[in-house]
Amino acid sequence: MNKFNYTDTVDGLDLSNLSPIIRRRMSTLDKITFSVLDKTYTDSVQNIVFSSQYGEVDRLLKIIDQYTQNNEVSPNTFSGSVHNYPVSFFLLNKKLSIPYTAISAYENSISSGLLVSLISKYDNILYCYCDVNNGIVNALAINLSRFSDNLNNKYAIKMDNNNGSDDSFDNYTKLFNGTVSSLKTPNYTIEKVIK
Repeated sequence: MNKFNYTDTVDGLDLSNLSPIIRRRMSTLDKITFSVLDKTYTDSVQNIVFSSQYGEVDRLLKIIDQYTQNNEVSPNTFSGSVHNYPVSFFLLNKKLSIPYTAISAYENSISSGLLVSLISKYDNILYCYCDVNNGIVNALAINLSRFSDNLNNKYAIKMDNNNGSDDSFDNYTKLFNGTVSSLKTPNYTIEKVIK
């Protein structure tokens, strides 16, 4: 398993362990969320933190159209439209019964979800951020542990009132890949601790 995985495309996602019928019913958000979580999940994970700015907005728009045009809503479409559906779909398909948290904080959804992960009471957290909006796909997942790992990845946060100029999906992938060593979010600075 990978410690960190991300994608900015739906091309090449490995969903082969899901049946074709299930894959056809999945939204793009479901697919990218399942893919990055599946590649990073380990048995040591105690909690998953999922964040998304838009969530299942495409399904929600379909529900609104269904209701305005037909005065009815498909129960299947409705059940898949809630914000936490992609992470719960992953847990159900993997038959896992670990707790999870779902967060949406508008344009600060990445940094807010990461902050919740970093201050979590759990020792091993799987943080996942996924969004699909206007054809732009962003998904990342990273295992965070209070203990040393094989890669010696440790992150420290310093509470700051920044302008958050670094707070973009691309900069988070650079931080977790080791290309950059710090990142300024609107409310804190995260730094990779080098031993």
